[in-house]
Amino acid sequence: MGLDRDTHVKVITVCQNIADALDEGVGTDAIIIDFSKAFDLVPHDRLLTKLAASGVDSTVVVWVREFLVGRTKRVRVRGQLSKEVKITSGVPQGSALGPLLILVYVNDILEEHRLDY
Repeated sequence: MGLDRDTHVKVITVCQNIADALDEGVGTDAIIIDFSKAFDLVPHDRLLTKLAASGVDSTVVVWVREFLVGRTKRVRVRGQLSKEVKITSGVPQGSALGPLLILVYVNDILEEHRLDY
């Protein structure tokens, strides 16, 4: 899968900014995070723990838990349906809640990966 035009422009811009900083003798730090599979890989247990720790009302945490936990999936290959498999990670794509849950999950990413110089 290739990069779309906007992604190419952003990558070129970042590379140019780094090259300009190096030309000026300025040190540059970069953190690049790939969120391309974020909707698929968020573990439910850790997300719910972070949501509870964020201070939201416990009834909201229970509601989100009910929204996520107990989901299953199956696939159809050449007309044959697979067995159901329990889903333990990811948030439903296309839902209004999905992007908000991703933000809850990554909200503390800077604190978790703080670098001390």
